Amino acid sequence: MMKLKIFLVLIFFIQYININAQEAQDPNLNSRIDSLENQLEELQQKITAKEKKDKFEALMAKAKQLSSQEKKESDDISKKFHSGIRQQQGLNPNISVGGDFFTSYSTAENEIINEASDFSYGNNNFFMRELELGFVAPLDPFTRGKAFLSVTQDGIALEEGYMELINLPLNMNLKTGIFKPEYGLLNRYHPHALPQFDKPKALMYQFGEPGIGGAGLAINIMMPRPILADATSFDISVVNGGNDISFTSERDVNLLYVGHFKNYYDINDNSYFEFTLSGVRGRNHKTENHNSHIGSFGLHYKWAPVGRAKYRTFDWKTEFIYGYHEAEFNDVETFGFYSSIQNKLNARFWLGARIGYTELPYDKSEYEMDYSVCLDFWQSEFVFYRIQYQYNDRHIDNMMGSLGKIPSDHVFTLHVSWAMGPHKHEAY
Repeated sequence: MMKLKIFLVLIFFIQYININAQEAQDPNLNSRIDSLENQLEELQQKITAKEKKDKFEALMAKAKQLSSQEKKESDDISKKFHSGIRQQQGLNPNISVGGDFFTSYSTAENEIINEASDFSYGNNNFFMRELELGFVAPLDPFTRGKAFLSVTQDGIALEEGYMELINLPLNMNLKTGIFKPEYGLLNRYHPHALPQFDKPKALMYQFGEPGIGGAGLAINIMMPRPILADATSFDISVVNGGNDISFTSERDVNLLYVGHFKNYYDINDNSYFEFTLSGVRGRNHKTENHNSHIGSFGLHYKWAPVGRAKYRTFDWKTEFIYGYHEAEFNDVETFGFYSSIQNKLNARFWLGARIGYTELPYDKSEYEMDYSVCLDFWQSEFVFYRIQYQYNDRHIDNMMGSLGKIPSDHVFTLHVSWAMGPHKHEAY
């Protein structure tokens, strides 16, 4: 097309030169020039129209080619089959294994103290407190599942196994299964994650070593942000549980009703403070409709400097326990408390201490004070060692129906805890 245009211009140029040479001889020269110009303009219009037509036809041909290519690709995809074998491992849960081993020596020669029970992990021997198997996985975008098996010399027990529905309307989460409900500061902690080797006596004598737990239903509500506080949550749980201490387990149904309120405050970038109010209610007699009501008020402060938390951290927990136990003749009111600290000295060493006092749930005249100090060495995030010394000052003549004075004692414990897998040693 470009060559044609150049050829026409050359013809016009030659004709123009000839016309100028003959201008003096031909009187009709101007009319001929006008005629040639009109012919050239008509030719240019035809050339432009043809160019537009050619471009349109080329675009239509390309569009048709692309359409047939997309159809072919679509047909090819529909005829292909892919195996998902390599992706199935992505559906597996995170699996963790944790070991908790200790040996301890007590100066008291008493079976109730030295034999493993709801009040003691055991003394004067080597013990595998538990081997914990943990399975954690999201089930879908709306739910997640968790299961923890506790393997001991006595057998295998389901410590927790539940499903959580998360991000429900009104900022709610829903939990169903076997679990430890929110209560106080330490009820949710598994043994390997406790700040000291054992639970405070104020909790052990009210709920036993396992704490409050069972099969049931729980609702967590993140409440609107109040004035001053940075976060507020409220938990309501109903579980079928009992420990034969504060609550009976001998009924056909042993429901415990648990409430937990938490108020959280950011002090600055390095520290926070929170307080909790908790309560639990349930039957304490296998035939009579007598109830136990146990309330808790907890205080928790933590300091972890930004950029230096690997080397310095300070954690303080204090909890007050009040119990009201209905009885056939005289109701019993009891009181207890504990206060513990953990101070991170450097990247590997923690120094911890605890003091506590508790009255027995069935007789407030029977009481015990305990004092503990421990040193933890973290070899890595998967392995830590603990040395603990504890003095138990007991004023007990009746330990759950076992007559006879329970002596005070000094206890020395060497504790080793290790973990493999993603679960590690976090508290939750």
